[in-house]
Amino acid sequence: MTPISTATSSDARLPNPRISFTARYFSGYRLLLRLAVRRERIIAPVTVIIFVILDLATAASIASMYPTAEKRRELAAGPGANSAFRFLLGDTIHIDSTASAVVWRAGLFMIAAVGVCAVLMVVRGTRKEEELGRVELIRAGVVGPLAPLAAAATVAAAFSVVVGLAMSLVLIPFGGGGVAVLVVFAQYAGTGLAAVGLGMLTAQVAATSHIANLVGSAIVVLGYLLRGVPDATGDWACLRWVSPVGWAELADPFGADNLAPFLASLGVLVVGAGSAAWVSMRRDLGGGVIAPRAGPEGTARIPTVEALAARLSAPLLRSWAAGLATYALVVGFMQPSVEQLAEGNDVFQQVLTAQLGDIGLGTVFAVTMLSVLSVAASAWVVNLAERLRAEESGSRTEVILATPTSRGRYFLAHAAVAALGLVVVIAVAAAGMVIGNGIAGGGWVTPTVHIAQTAAVLLPAALLIGALVLALYAVRPALAHLGWPIVVAALFLGPLSGMFELPQWVRDISPFTHVPLVPVEPMRWLPTVVMLCVSAAIVAGGWLRFRRRDVG
Repeated sequence: MTPISTATSSDARLPNPRISFTARYFSGYRLLLRLAVRRERIIAPVTVIIFVILDLATAASIASMYPTAEKRRELAAGPGANSAFRFLLGDTIHIDSTASAVVWRAGLFMIAAVGVCAVLMVVRGTRKEEELGRVELIRAGVVGPLAPLAAAATVAAAFSVVVGLAMSLVLIPFGGGGVAVLVVFAQYAGTGLAAVGLGMLTAQVAATSHIANLVGSAIVVLGYLLRGVPDATGDWACLRWVSPVGWAELADPFGADNLAPFLASLGVLVVGAGSAAWVSMRRDLGGGVIAPRAGPEGTARIPTVEALAARLSAPLLRSWAAGLATYALVVGFMQPSVEQLAEGNDVFQQVLTAQLGDIGLGTVFAVTMLSVLSVAASAWVVNLAERLRAEESGSRTEVILATPTSRGRYFLAHAAVAALGLVVVIAVAAAGMVIGNGIAGGGWVTPTVHIAQTAAVLLPAALLIGALVLALYAVRPALAHLGWPIVVAALFLGPLSGMFELPQWVRDISPFTHVPLVPVEPMRWLPTVVMLCVSAAIVAGGWLRFRRRDVG
């Protein structure tokens, strides 16, 4: 006769002392790491390549425009002494060589961008997978509770290290070497690793991937902005100590060459990872402290699919509008300072007057930056298409189409939301530039008119990008991912094409190349009308395809 066990249920839950700590909490880590690497096999390498291209373009520009030490001293005395440029780029204490000038011109902004990318990567591999129900399936197997978190963090940490290595090696042909290059690596890698720890924690605390991305990215960007205050004003030096981006500035490559801030960033990684593991072990799967507000049980305020599409897309649109508005406000604040660059240089002023007439250098700067912001605004449609893909893979689209709602109406409803969202985001970015310029003393009426004209002519190009992204989703949901390289290509071949010596036919691929940059250029109606017609044709093609393909 088999003896009856006297173990209680609480005894059964006690950890088995014969099982190691690694096996208990990290079983399946290697397999999940391979899965995480496969998931990031396209996005991560493309992101690294973009960082390297931007750094190389900046280095080539510095080498051609400021080839001598005297020219670089003029750079430090001109734009480098401007408070707005110091706010964005940092101090110009050490730009004696081309490599050090490149670190100043591209450094802190791109360092903050690495931090944001690291946060997004961690959240994408943790909370996003949990939202889609995949973590629950994985945890049903022989997988430790911390293995998914550790795998996602490892990939994001490796990404940060690779970016740091690439950005430091780029400096070697331009005169960088020795300890300074190691410090540049520590700047990028340290900020990225600290952001990994932050992303791990926000992914556990926030109940949705959208909130986790928003909170983590906002903390990184806030640190970047706070460290700019002492650079612009000369006061409040303590603000450099409150964030990893400020610590990266304190590393001071080609100057103090201080590696201590890197250790502080590693400390943030350790604390963030430990806190995230503690929260992960004590929360329910799918739960979180920061959660979206629960909606009513029923409502009559969403009577149509158009209203539903607008309601579901509103949080995403607010995030994009707020982010671009903040950056546009900073850019607008810089605009009056750009005009000061020509003061005291009669030859430069004569050249500007001959080429631009009454249009000042500040207006040219504003038009160029609004072009960049318009490309970024078109990326909101990519985010919308990604959400549509998630709705479809989660079988929620089928539920909507089970009602008296046709497929064509469903697609056109989201196309309308995408178009109206583009109008809102570009308008908010333009308003941010006007407000920043006005606060900085650049005037109100004339800049408002100029920015409004520029925003209006940029909208058709952004609509064309958005139409193409939605059409790709209509053909096949997985093709929505191609929206990101399309936006990047539109940026490099359009507003940033002057950084590269590209043939004109290559530049013409970007719709933003064909936009007349009013008021710097005279208005041309033909490209505007053509882009609007092509956008309508692409949306019509997507509508036809979506009506005929399988859903789900």
